[in-house]
Amino acid sequence: MISFRLGAADSSSRIHSSYLRFPADVPSAGRRVRLCLQVRRFTCENAWCERRTFVEQVPGLTRRYGWWTERLRSMLTEVGLALAGRAGARMARVLGVSVSRSTVLRLVDALPEPDALATRVVGVDEYAMRKGCVYGTVLVDVETCRPVDLLPDREASSLAAWLAERPGIEVICRDRAPFFAEGATTGAPQAVQVADRWHLWHNLSEAAERCVADHRSCLQVVVPEPAKAQSSPEPAEPESPSGSPWPSGHRFADRTRAKHATVHALLASGHSRRAIGRQLRMTHRTVKLFADAASPEDLFRGQWQGRPSKLDKFQPYLDDR
Repeated sequence: MISFRLGAADSSSRIHSSYLRFPADVPSAGRRVRLCLQVRRFTCENAWCERRTFVEQVPGLTRRYGWWTERLRSMLTEVGLALAGRAGARMARVLGVSVSRSTVLRLVDALPEPDALATRVVGVDEYAMRKGCVYGTVLVDVETCRPVDLLPDREASSLAAWLAERPGIEVICRDRAPFFAEGATTGAPQAVQVADRWHLWHNLSEAAERCVADHRSCLQVVVPEPAKAQSSPEPAEPESPSGSPWPSGHRFADRTRAKHATVHALLASGHSRRAIGRQLRMTHRTVKLFADAASPEDLFRGQWQGRPSKLDKFQPYLDDR
């Protein structure tokens, strides 16, 4: 006598029918393997049961509506965890299993959520659901560098409620946003609040950039004079316009001056900026840049002035080509 357990409390020994299943298994020696299983369908004897028949499953080998064995499913899941969608699908084809990237991602999504460990150091920051309009709060375990939770907004009350449910938090790493400060103080008064390192460096770089931009007029490009030969002095080159970091004869300076003169000549003759862009094959922004510049020297003043480059020692050779 055979019996098959249908649910939590019922079992049946009445065989309704049988049929063949062909689940794919792990490839062997580079060749695809497909099993042929004859499984039985049992009839439920409970008149109040919603389902009349049940198909037996082989523990550790098959599952309901599954086209793969558990071994193959486990292998593809590990590939997806390591390589994600596209690369995982390519690796699966190398192993002898033809799957799409969407299938690999679905296997990863089907994994159960890991047990949440007690978080001791949590990082708090905002993320954009719609940039410039809707923002939420992301919480990260700083010690493991893994996201812990996402809050639908960045209100102080939401953060305080989340922290109040986790009294084991000892350190909160955040930026200087007032709503994060209020939420951290209210929800976890026992925790130490520290500034996030990335935000410190970001604020420092912004302050340094603003300081340099405010004092840019104090910076001068030093053009060293070439050493003059004692035997036969060479004729002096024509002086560049005052304030210009690019001497006359420099290819970049000559092209810029020529384009500037052409754009202003076309503007003086009544051409529109759009027509000038079509004629000179320039974008609207480039035409506007040349049109707004009173002189070519205004176009030479940029953030790149005075910065050393690896090409400096090759510059004479490049200029001669």
